[in-house]
Amino acid sequence: MKYKLTAAIFTLLALPSAHAVDNNTLKSLAVGAGILTNTFAIYNRDQLDCRTNLQLGYQYGQDEELSAHSLNLSPMDCKMRSVPFLPQGLGFQVLPTLSSSLWNADSGPYARQAFSLALIPIGRYGLQVGSAIVDFSVGIGPTLVSETDIGTRQKSTKFQFSDEMGIGISDLSQRARLSFTYRHVSNADIQLPNNGVNFLGLGLTLKVD
Repeated sequence: MKYKLTAAIFTLLALPSAHAVDNNTLKSLAVGAGILTNTFAIYNRDQLDCRTNLQLGYQYGQDEELSAHSLNLSPMDCKMRSVPFLPQGLGFQVLPTLSSSLWNADSGPYARQAFSLALIPIGRYGLQVGSAIVDFSVGIGPTLVSETDIGTRQKSTKFQFSDEMGIGISDLSQRARLSFTYRHVSNADIQLPNNGVNFLGLGLTLKVD
């Protein structure tokens, strides 16, 4: 089963990203799931057990003419002791994550490089399958970008929002996690034009003792 799930993830990675970057369904799903997850975590905050658990991650994402290299830091995780309203065996945790990214543009009249810094509380639903944990993660958080215009995109404001979701697989100790991720960055139409960015890619996270 573990190998079948791993194969499924890599099958998703083989899909051409161009088919997804303009798909509003992905963006709507990420935003909706993020709002529901944040609400769920806040409502059940008395059930969260937060402990120091340093995790470092690298994430690569690709848009039409943009790419991004991201370094992620999660200093702790907050596991829910009992998970109401969810199927038995499904775990839930919140990982406050700081993400710094370098964006590169292959074409366009605007800046060819930009930096971003985001703070995203990641909610993760996990289920043990054999000797692995399969999970679905989602989060929404504020983001600052160094350039309002990059590649062919006009974003108008340096203040943005990052909406992120992904599927992942890890060992039972969760020391290493491989994920397929989708990340949407825009300013929620605070100011127009608001050309959103949609990164699809891979992520690798390692637990640091």
